[in-house]
Amino acid sequence: MGTTGALKGVILTEDSGEGGATGWGFGAGMLLPLANVSMIERILDEYERAGVKEALIAAGSDTREVVSICGDGARWHMTLTCMDQAEARNPHEIMKEVAAFTGEAAFLATRGPVLLPAEACLRAVQMHDDQDLRGIRLWESKGDASGDGHGRDGVYLLAADICGIIDESDGADGRACSFGSILDTQASRGDRVLDVAPYNEPYNEPYDVGTPEAYLESNERLLESTDRDTAPPEIMADNFSSPNLVLRPPVIIDDTAELERCRIGPGVCIGPGVRIGHGAAIEHSVVMEGVDIGDGASISRAIIGRNASIENRSVVHGRADRVTVVCPISP
Repeated sequence: MGTTGALKGVILTEDSGEGGATGWGFGAGMLLPLANVSMIERILDEYERAGVKEALIAAGSDTREVVSICGDGARWHMTLTCMDQAEARNPHEIMKEVAAFTGEAAFLATRGPVLLPAEACLRAVQMHDDQDLRGIRLWESKGDASGDGHGRDGVYLLAADICGIIDESDGADGRACSFGSILDTQASRGDRVLDVAPYNEPYNEPYDVGTPEAYLESNERLLESTDRDTAPPEIMADNFSSPNLVLRPPVIIDDTAELERCRIGPGVCIGPGVRIGHGAAIEHSVVMEGVDIGDGASISRAIIGRNASIENRSVVHGRADRVTVVCPISP
């Protein structure tokens, strides 16, 4: 069954408030900025490129912030519905909600903080239609220690009407149902399912946020891919930046950041409302929203969390294999 004109999208940001967290002090991975844009926004960008016109986001403890960031989906030219996963008792119920939403439409599905490179979803839709497939596993994590497939993050394309497959895909206790197990059930019945994941196609390597080191590497990787297509940001007087600011691309600086005479880059993301003092130097780092960096501070291989303060002449240096993390401060 082709996807033309009927493709939907599903995003499971968390698993009843537990899955999807980074595990290193920064909350839900879907909300982390990658090159100054949250992961969930970038996933919706890819869904739009693939032709999705209607999407369901099943969130957990991050529901309110997801709604605040994504709104009604108008900027992606799609209708967006947000469901609180905490209202569902188990993964079986969540999958039933997904089945009710998708109905007779094929759909792209993302579980957990997984972002694939640009146009990977579009290529999957094209393969699905050209080869008359029932599903595609674009990428899937190795899963949890139980090995039952529950808890695996991944990106998938599934055929229409999965409702009848869900019960077959469940374990006895109803806790093992997942997008991966649905594809496994389809394959066992003889349906045509393509497993791209095991082949580690270079264009399917995800942007990983599971550790500080992986997150920083993903930011630089995305910055570099963007930098090939765009010029370094122009520092304008109306964003309070000093004319003597030194930039070493790739860098991205939010328009609301206030920068005095300092050195930025390479490999740096500066978020909204950041203030960077005179003589500061920052390289290979992410500076999130509302951070205040004092005069003469030196930052390298670091992630500076939202609203944190770095004192004058502080040295915050990490390494590629051990990134320094300054945890966010609640406003």
